[in-house]
Amino acid sequence: MRRVSTEEKLSRIHNSATQLIERREATDISIYDVAKECGMATSTVYHHYPNIEELFHHLLDDVFEDFDFVLENCVEEQGVTHWSDINRMIETGFVRYYEKNAVAQKLILGRHTFSDITHADVENDLLLGKRVEQIYHHHFQLPSLPSNINIFAIALQVADKVYSLSYREHGCIKKEMADEAIRLTQAYLGLYLPSVCLKNVNQPTSPLNSQVNSVPQA
Repeated sequence: MRRVSTEEKLSRIHNSATQLIERREATDISIYDVAKECGMATSTVYHHYPNIEELFHHLLDDVFEDFDFVLENCVEEQGVTHWSDINRMIETGFVRYYEKNAVAQKLILGRHTFSDITHADVENDLLLGKRVEQIYHHHFQLPSLPSNINIFAIALQVADKVYSLSYREHGCIKKEMADEAIRLTQAYLGLYLPSVCLKNVNQPTSPLNSQVNSVPQA
């Protein structure tokens, strides 16, 4: 009998956990459920993940990589005439991603009590905020911005709160709530960005290519 590699075991565990999340709420899933779904002994799954939150954290790491991919591809260079165009394109890209990824929906927008996962999401928003700022600098000459906060990270978090409200009430991000998130983040960013920002004339191909590695689209 062929010996199953660790990589194959982990792949089965991750796929099974993802399939369970697509059908059930995250708080209703246990390590035992994952083991049953992938046809492994519960002790085998526990060997790799001491609890369900650790397993979900790994799945969320994949989502965070996908977020980088979304940022790398959602802004259309020719469509950017005002800084609000960037905000709209980024939020539209994230909504499209949320719509097709159950793990992101359940672990970021849904209700759960996994504090480490919530903390990881906040920390990732801070990293995303820096990448978003690079995109804005790539296209426009921005004014001096606060050094003690990242306004772009806050805008991302505000938008997620709106998406979460819609998801928890309707099980999806309704169009009117997606539009509301764009209006809300634009209003917030407008407190720091002038109505008219001069565009940069000579732009490199992409502001993120040197910082973000491309990942397969989910």
